[in-house]
Amino acid sequence: MSRSTESPAYAEHAASPAYTRPLDLTGRITGIGDEAAPGLVGQIAVARALGWNSLELRSLDGTALADLPEPAVREAAGRLHAAGLGVVCLDSRIGNWARPVTGPFSADLEELERLAAYGRILGCRSLRVMSWTDGGLPEEEWAAGAIDRMRRLARRAESLGVELLHENCAGWAGSDAARTLRLLAEVDSPALRVLFDTGNGVPYGYDAHALLAELLPYVAHVHVKDALPGDRPGEAVYTLPGEGTARVADCVRLLEEYGYRGAYSLEPHLAVVPHEGVRGEDAAGPFVRAARRLAALPLPAPTAVPETPARPAVDTGLLLHLLHTPTAGPLETGPGAPRLTAAALRSYATAAQRLGFGAVRLGAPDPSVVLREDTPAPVRRAVAADPAFLADQPSLVLRLGPELPRERTVMFNVHLDTVAGGEPPAFDGTRFTGRGAVDAKGPAVALLAGVAAAARARPDIGRDVAVLVQAVAGEEGGALGTFGTRPLVEAGWTGRLNVFCEPTGLRHLPRATAAATARITVAGEDAVDDRPEAGHNATVLLGFLAQHLAAALGRDASGAPPFTVCVAGLHTGTLHNKVHGTGSLLLNLAYATAEAGAAAERALVRALDAGLREFTARFSGTPPFARTAEDAARITRLEWEKRGLPALGPQPEWGDKLFAEAGFDRWPDDEPAFTCDAIWAEGLPDSFTTVFGPGSLDANRAHAAGEFVDLADLEAFADRTAALLTAFADDVRRRDEARHPVPAPTSVPTDLTEKAGTA
Repeated sequence: MSRSTESPAYAEHAASPAYTRPLDLTGRITGIGDEAAPGLVGQIAVARALGWNSLELRSLDGTALADLPEPAVREAAGRLHAAGLGVVCLDSRIGNWARPVTGPFSADLEELERLAAYGRILGCRSLRVMSWTDGGLPEEEWAAGAIDRMRRLARRAESLGVELLHENCAGWAGSDAARTLRLLAEVDSPALRVLFDTGNGVPYGYDAHALLAELLPYVAHVHVKDALPGDRPGEAVYTLPGEGTARVADCVRLLEEYGYRGAYSLEPHLAVVPHEGVRGEDAAGPFVRAARRLAALPLPAPTAVPETPARPAVDTGLLLHLLHTPTAGPLETGPGAPRLTAAALRSYATAAQRLGFGAVRLGAPDPSVVLREDTPAPVRRAVAADPAFLADQPSLVLRLGPELPRERTVMFNVHLDTVAGGEPPAFDGTRFTGRGAVDAKGPAVALLAGVAAAARARPDIGRDVAVLVQAVAGEEGGALGTFGTRPLVEAGWTGRLNVFCEPTGLRHLPRATAAATARITVAGEDAVDDRPEAGHNATVLLGFLAQHLAAALGRDASGAPPFTVCVAGLHTGTLHNKVHGTGSLLLNLAYATAEAGAAAERALVRALDAGLREFTARFSGTPPFARTAEDAARITRLEWEKRGLPALGPQPEWGDKLFAEAGFDRWPDDEPAFTCDAIWAEGLPDSFTTVFGPGSLDANRAHAAGEFVDLADLEAFADRTAALLTAFADDVRRRDEARHPVPAPTSVPTDLTEKAGTA
C-alpha cells in the first residue's frame, strides 16, 4: 500500500528532488546486444557510443550463449570488463517459444547449469526464462507441466545462486497475470521472479500496463519495446519507444512509483526479431535511434512515493552466487588458479543498483599508487612479475544518494576476496558454508539488505545522508588492503563514520592492529646424509631460532609497547637423505600502535642477534653442526615482507555515543583486536572508524576448513546496520538544527488580539 499523503514522512519525501522533476534514467538504460550487432565487438561499440555501463546478452555471432565454449565466454568477459561493461541478464532459451512443455526437459536443465557457470565468469546471476508452449496439451495439463518444470528449475537455481526471471512472453504464464501469480505461488522460490516487457502485450493481445500493475512486487528486470497492432491477430509493427500503443512511459512511471530501481533493457525488434528469424542488414542504426528515443522519452515525475515492500531480506541467491565465484587472489592461490573477482564485483554492483545504489567507481589503481615503501614485498613482487596482477583484482565503490560532504556520509567497507581453499558452497535454509561465508561475502550481501531497509524507512537516507560502500579486493593474502582499500581511502571515498565489515560477533570494535612480517632466511650449502658435517644444516638452525625467538619475543618486554608474535611457517626441504642448507622462517608481529610496531621490529633484531650467538656457542663443539655454528651469522639474513603499516588507534568519543544510541555493544577494551583494512582509516580528520560484523573469525572458521555463517546472524547484522544508519541520520539532523535553529514563533499580546477582533 502507498503511504498516506497526509503523513509527515510523505511530505518530507515528496519534497525531495526526485519527486519534483521528470524522471531521469541515466545510467539505468541498457539493451540486448545482439539486436544492435551480431558480434561482441559491434555490441560493445554500440554500448560505448551510447554511454552505457552494461549489456544484456543473448547470442554472439548467431550462437546462443549457452552453446558457446567456455573459452569464448571467458574471452567475452575479458572484452566486456575491459570496456567497462557489466552484464545485467543472460537470455536463455529455457521454456521459450521453441520448447513445448512436452519436449525434453533435459535441455532446460543443461542450459541452466551451463549459464549458471557462465554467469560467474560474466558477473551475472539473472537468467531470462519463459513457461513453455502447450505442445498440444489441454490447459490444465499444460499448467501442471509448466509449474512442475519451473519448480524443479527453481530448486536447482536456488542451490546455484541463480535467479530465474520469467518473461511475460510465450508460455503458459506469459500473458495472464493470474497465471503468473499462480506460477510464483506454487513454485514458491526466491529464485523465481518476473521480467516485465513493456511491448509484449501488443502482439499477444493483452494490456501489458494492467498486467504490470498486478505483478509489480515481483518485477526484477524490465525489457523495453513499443509497437502498433498489425493487420492480423498476433502481429505487431514495432516502433521507437513512445510511438506505439504499449504505454512505455506509463509503465516506467508505475515501476518507479512502486520503487523499481533496476535496469531498463532495450529490445526494440526494429531490425532483429529472433522468434521470426528477422535480421536486418543495419541493426545498429535503428537500435541506436531507439536507445536515444528512450533516453529522451518524456517521463513525468511520479505522483506518489515508492511503495514500501516488506523488509528487504538477505539475498540468499546473491550470496550463493558469490560463494560459487572464485575470488581468492594470486597471493593466496599462486599463478594459474581461476579468479573472478571482477565478475563478482559486477554481480554485487547489479544487485546494489536494484536497491538504488549507483556504481561510481570500478577499477584497479595505477601501479604508481600501489608501489611504495610500505607496500608488502609480496605485492611489489607480484606487480613486477605480472602486468595483469592489479587489473585482475579491481575494487568497487557504490553510493546511495548524491555526493555529499563527508560529515553527511557513512562509508562501509567489505572485501570480496577470500583466502584459498574451502568446501563447495551450500545453504541448507539456515546455514551457509563455503569460502567467504563469514569473511566477508556474507556480510557484504547482508549489508545491502540493511542499507535498503534503512533507506525505505527513512527517506532522508539517500537524500540528506549518503552511503558509500567500498567492495574491495586485496584484503587477504598478506596484501593488507594496499591495492584495494588504501587507494580508495586516500582518494577520499570515506565518511564521517566508517565501518569495516569483519566478523566481530556484532560488537563494534573501534581499533585495529597492524602487523609486520619478518622472513629469516638461511642461505648455506647442502650436504649428503653420509657427511652431514660438510654442509650447513638450515633445519637445525632455523628450528633453534624459531624456539629462541618464540621465547624471547613472547615475554613482556618491560616498558616497551606491547605486541603479539606469531611464529609461523618454517620450511627447508622434504628429502630425508639430504642436509638442507637453505630455508626460511616467517614471523608475524602484530601491534596496536605505530610506536609498538617500531618497538617490535627492534626487539626482533635484538632477539635474532642473541639467538645466533647462542646457537654458535651451543653447537660449535658438535661435529655435525660445527660448520653451521661457525657460519650462522654470515648465512642468516633478516628481510621484512611488510613493515611500517599504521594501526587504527583510539577513536573520538562521539562515535561511541552514537553506537550506544543505536543499541550496539562495544568490544571490550581488555580483549585483543585483530588486523584488517581499517588500519588505513587511521588519522582521518573529524571521523570515527570501527570494525563491525556478524560471526567470529575463529568460531566460524574463517580461514579454516568448514567456514560457515548462519542466516540469522546475517539478518541480525542487516538489522544493526539499519539501526546505525538511522542513528546517524538523527545525528545529522540534530547537527543541522544546532547550526540553523528554527526561530520560536513570536507571541501576540492578548489585549492586541482582542482589539483586532473588535475593530
